[in-house]
Amino acid sequence: MKIENINFLKKHLQNLAESEPELKTKIEKISEILSQTKIEDLTNRKSKVHLSASAVVFKNAKCYFIKHPYLKTILLPAGHVENDEMPLDTAIREFVEETGFFAKVDENMQNFGLIDVNVIEIPENPVKSEGEHIHIDFRYKLVLDEVKEQKEAELEWFLLEKSEVDSEFNKYYKYLE
Repeated sequence: MKIENINFLKKHLQNLAESEPELKTKIEKISEILSQTKIEDLTNRKSKVHLSASAVVFKNAKCYFIKHPYLKTILLPAGHVENDEMPLDTAIREFVEETGFFAKVDENMQNFGLIDVNVIEIPENPVKSEGEHIHIDFRYKLVLDEVKEQKEAELEWFLLEKSEVDSEFNKYYKYLE
């Protein structure tokens, strides 16, 4: 990750705070964490702060979710931002890997589809030799790219209605097409 990418992400967050004022306080705290973290640590799995990204993708009024292989909970398709990747690229890549379906930027959305950002506390994972850490998770509203053929999914996935999901995800249903 390069300094210009971090500057872009900070601007990306600023744009989100302007379009979603209720997120302003949370975004200020996240921007502070980003400012206090070495750039190279954001994509280092041994650091205390990792960048991650999630995909919010709908089909027929339902959103795609996966069963997390370690946490055993139902979550949005998501993963770590790799070294030369931006969070938007990660959200698209992880959606494809985890569900087998392709997604792309929703051209009807502002700010490249960034709809939320969260700090997520991650417990220690001895299987991956990862200590307890946090993820700064960028969440993007994407659309299915139905031109591309489905590939094999890495994880079990589900299409869920608003009434079937954890309350954390309810607010994303306002972005239904």
